[in-house]
Amino acid sequence: MSVGSLMDRIKQRFDTLAFKVVFFLSLALLPIGLIAVNQSRAVNQQAQQRLELALIAWTDLAASGEREIIQRASAAAEALSVVLPVIKDDPDACYEVLNDYLDQSPRFSLIGFPDANGQMTCSSAGESFDFSTNPVYEKAKSTQEPFVDIRVSGEVSEASVIVVVHPVFSDGIFEGYVVVSIPHSDIGVDLEAEAEISPVDVITYNVEGVVLTSSLNLETANDRLPKDRSLKTLTGSGPVAFREFQENADNRIYTVTPILQGMVYAISIWDGDAEVLKAASFDVSASLFPLLMWLASLLVAYMTLHGLVLRHIRRLRRQMGQFAKERTVPRELAQDGQSMAQELRDMESDFVSMAQSLLHDEAAMEEAVREKNILLKEVHHRVKNNLQLISSIMNMHMRKARTAEAKSVLSRLQDRILGLATVHRNLYQTENLNNLNAGTMLSEMVGQMLSVGVAPGTDIKVTRDIEDVTMYPDQAVPLSLLTAETMTNALKYVGKPADGRPWIDVRFSENGDGTATLCVANSKGPTLIEAEDADQTGLGSKLIKSFLIQLGAEMNVEDTDTHYVVTATFTVADFAPEPLDY
Repeated sequence: MSVGSLMDRIKQRFDTLAFKVVFFLSLALLPIGLIAVNQSRAVNQQAQQRLELALIAWTDLAASGEREIIQRASAAAEALSVVLPVIKDDPDACYEVLNDYLDQSPRFSLIGFPDANGQMTCSSAGESFDFSTNPVYEKAKSTQEPFVDIRVSGEVSEASVIVVVHPVFSDGIFEGYVVVSIPHSDIGVDLEAEAEISPVDVITYNVEGVVLTSSLNLETANDRLPKDRSLKTLTGSGPVAFREFQENADNRIYTVTPILQGMVYAISIWDGDAEVLKAASFDVSASLFPLLMWLASLLVAYMTLHGLVLRHIRRLRRQMGQFAKERTVPRELAQDGQSMAQELRDMESDFVSMAQSLLHDEAAMEEAVREKNILLKEVHHRVKNNLQLISSIMNMHMRKARTAEAKSVLSRLQDRILGLATVHRNLYQTENLNNLNAGTMLSEMVGQMLSVGVAPGTDIKVTRDIEDVTMYPDQAVPLSLLTAETMTNALKYVGKPADGRPWIDVRFSENGDGTATLCVANSKGPTLIEAEDADQTGLGSKLIKSFLIQLGAEMNVEDTDTHYVVTATFTVADFAPEPLDY
């Protein structure tokens, strides 16, 4: 199927009544649908916000243990940053103060005060340690804000710890920092306490995005973090929630909440496919409800339109098409006429009445045409009989003619009359007076002229190649008369060539481009009855010109020493031409 035909079929679909009604009904329902969609979207957003707030609250609750101990460590570091610089040079006093503090805070593993050179002589461990090469020392020296970091292997405890650091500056000069260590073994999240809605994992991280703790496994915590967002980008803001699919296609919901503002944050990882979360969230299918209602409205409208109008119009269209092709009228009206609207019933009744009236009028016209054809055939038959009677009378005069010239003139006139008789015989013998088989008519005329015009003993070779061509009588009549005149000339001036028999060739064919060609040729030789130009200014030449004008034909004459050819080409009319007056 070509693109053009496909576009035409699509255009036809768009031009149907059903499409136009559904289209305009869609436009009418569009404002209501938009309002419903906006309301559904608002409800959806509210449901999502409630879910996010609930998960953030659960995140805050799940990280309460980490929050408590880190906040206590930060408060302790801040308080001791005032005391320890005063007694840092007295290791025994430092040990006594910090050891008593550890007894009151057993979840801390170490409290110390490394000085500006990284040497820690004031600590709860009671020993001296060198922190000058420790990354925490370099970070505390370069920053003036407290921070929290992680040491997988602590310098003192040689265990994994979280360090809360509070740098001490005096007049802009770094004097050291207070460090409070919290062992990971003392930090844990009880996820089983609220198993129905507990997160998959709760992870804490510092402002630089370094993971501090994990409720599952600290070493594999990065595998459970979001792939498209770094932890550092999730700092510096308030609580936030978002959904993301991990590489293994797990649906995860992440909620972030600050534990220690500007220092430590907690991120919870929730199973997005959990039944509890699905029940708490807004069902996405509910947002499709306005669309489904819109489609249902269109379907109901189309079914109503189809039941009340379209199917009856289609049936009426089939009846009209059947009447146009087969001229048959439905005998009975629709059986479900009660379901049809009154206007459609009236339309069907009017169509049936109109079709019956047309059939009656066509039958009357066909009868009138048949009678006229009979009369016309009778007229042609009588004209043919009268022409044959005239031919017989002329034949009697020819016998009594005393000169050869008179006999020749009467013979030429008799040939023309017999040609006209042949035309009228074909007209009354044909079934349709508007279409004649010109080939059959020319064959009969040529045969008749050869039987009359060729003298006994004349050795003339006659070749005929005449095709059947259907034509209107207004062209067939002048064509037959033109053929009669050219055949008369060929019979009159045929000559015997020096190397063979005399010949006459008659051809008539349709060219395939809406034109037809008549060709009459005869041989020439030294033996001629009359001079070749004897009758060029006579009646025959005038008749030939007149018949050519009636046909609208172009004539071509080829005259050589051996043959004489007359060719006439004309356009076969596809409609009955107007008669011309000559």
